[in-house]
Amino acid sequence: MGSRLDQINAFLESNQIKEKKIKAITSDASFRRYFRVADKILMDADPTLVDDLDAFINIDNLLISISLNAPKIYSIDKENGFLLLEDLGDNLFSKVLNANNEESLYKKAIDILIYLHNRNINQFSKNNLVENYSDEKLISETELFIEWYIKSYLNININENQINEFKEIFSKTITSLNLKYDTLVLRDFHVDNLVFQHSKSGLCQVGLLDFQDAVFGQSSYDLISLIEDVRRPISLELKTSLIKYFIDATGYDSMQLDNEMAFYSVQRNLKILGIFCRLSIRDQKSQYMKFNDNAWQFINNNLKKPIMIDIYKWLKLNLPNE
Repeated sequence: MGSRLDQINAFLESNQIKEKKIKAITSDASFRRYFRVADKILMDADPTLVDDLDAFINIDNLLISISLNAPKIYSIDKENGFLLLEDLGDNLFSKVLNANNEESLYKKAIDILIYLHNRNINQFSKNNLVENYSDEKLISETELFIEWYIKSYLNININENQINEFKEIFSKTITSLNLKYDTLVLRDFHVDNLVFQHSKSGLCQVGLLDFQDAVFGQSSYDLISLIEDVRRPISLELKTSLIKYFIDATGYDSMQLDNEMAFYSVQRNLKILGIFCRLSIRDQKSQYMKFNDNAWQFINNNLKKPIMIDIYKWLKLNLPNE
């Protein structure tokens, strides 16, 4: 087997792309890499570092099948971990958002969530192998906080009884929410993964990226991911307006939504703290640690909700200085 660059060049040549200049695009926190070449995007998902490409391909096809703006796939090489994709441009929401367009662009993003929420889940193809955002999966993700934030970053020795109590509290909280699995949840739905395309209309003005971890769950997860983004916190006034916009369009019960968002914000931001610490400690990517304070602010704000009281008590008892 030749070098990775040799494999990339062979893949490009097999697609009649002779352009040797490939421009790296700032990637996410994963091991996937992206390059611009000619007028397309090359995804480099080295199979020795990244799970197979099936999840991305399946969700991409699903999104396109329901008329959303995900990148077309031009070529697939599963064995070597390459995809050749449509280039949706570089007008990421995180780059183009400003005081004048902030509310309108966030509403365009929420329109995607409204659209997904209002679709009958049976309309999604069963062949896409989308899993439920199960209780077990939600709880297992919080273990990243235990392993990487508490144990590895804070260097606190935490015993099995404490860990089991933590999991049991999360399990009981999930049960009390009576969660359903009736909406496609994209999971990394935030302004770094949304592209604004002026030339398109309607929902297709929002290009979707980084959706391979999508599951069936509640649209409240993606809503809170968008409006409580550690990389770009927004004002309380705008957050309140956007939540009302979502409720008005979906008929979501406001108390249920408030409880779900509180839970998902805490669950998600504890996971994020674990991921950022793992990136710093294991992968020497310390640039994400600057967002930890934002994550804790979201956590602490949502722990004030009555439904989160037991999680609040556990954190207060076991991490008194946080």
